[in-house]
Amino acid sequence: MSDRHMSSIFPECDHLKQIYDKCFTEFFQKFITPNYRHQYAVNPCERLHDVYKRCVEERLATQRPFEIDLDEIRKEYLNTDDDKLKDRQNNQKTNSENKCSSS
Repeated sequence: MSDRHMSSIFPECDHLKQIYDKCFTEFFQKFITPNYRHQYAVNPCERLHDVYKRCVEERLATQRPFEIDLDEIRKEYLNTDDDKLKDRQNNQKTNSENKCSSS
């Protein structure tokens, strides 16, 4: 495997990304071998990924390059149950406010 890599969108997070990428590459090389025990597999790089992800998300929230809105990305692409619940609550609140203002 070569030392070439894709940099993080934020230079401040690049070191964390490189550590995670190295860990994941090593794990994945083992994971795809025929004798690897997949049923017991856990991602040993998960904590590294969480640290890198937090670094990127903090900068996305404060620096907002390209006008990226994390909440919209989560809603559109992840659409988690939490997002759906928030949408329902917001819709109910809006509907209640509309009823009150039209009375």
